[in-house]
Amino acid sequence: MKNKFIAGILAIVFGLVGMHKFYLNNYASGFIRLVLLLMFSYLGIDVGIKILWIISLIEGIKLFSMPEDKFNSIYNDNQPVNNYQRPWGKQQKIPIIQSKDNPYKKTGIEKYKDYDYQGAIEDFTKALVIEPYDNAIHFNIACAYSLNEDADKAFYHLSKAVEYGYSDFEKLKTHEGLAFIRTTPSFEDWLNKNTQNRTKKQKEVKEELPDLLEQIKILNEKRERGELKEEDFLKERKKLMG
Repeated sequence: MKNKFIAGILAIVFGLVGMHKFYLNNYASGFIRLVLLLMFSYLGIDVGIKILWIISLIEGIKLFSMPEDKFNSIYNDNQPVNNYQRPWGKQQKIPIIQSKDNPYKKTGIEKYKDYDYQGAIEDFTKALVIEPYDNAIHFNIACAYSLNEDADKAFYHLSKAVEYGYSDFEKLKTHEGLAFIRTTPSFEDWLNKNTQNRTKKQKEVKEELPDLLEQIKILNEKRERGELKEEDFLKERKKLMG
């Protein structure tokens, strides 16, 4: 399972050699990036190296700002990854788990499609024992509770889905499984609160990212000028990454 923040950091720090491309299994692009770097270095084309550096920075920023669902659809076969939290600074510790064999998730979906919502709830509850941080399971069980007109439990699991990376807020306004809780007085307040919280988190990441990039750039420049030894460079970079 690929983590978009790891990919972003690799693009920023090791993008010149295409490390992020190899991490994301895009071996052809990674190999081309490495060949271009070697060619520019051998021929002494500094402009080419700078262009590669700028491209890597842009790719890193795109990876950091890419929505969870889009990243997962491209690199993780739509499997949810609990990586929305920033890799630096204060944050809530959410364990990152690998995908497991979870038969209850499949049977829960089958029962949901057969309109057996109580059976779906029972299977999704068992599925959460295996994968407690899977936002798709929390979303599905929230829909099942909503269809059973249990608003409190529906809101609880919907909140968990958002906490663990669910981000398609437009879908919440139209999904037929959530029709019941949309009729409750609490829905608009819940939606506004969670939308604002997510927007705030995204803004915090975007505000911190330029500063982090600038500090990494300064460290690289000091290393290139010989003002910073490789060992000290690695220590300082590790401090920046938290």
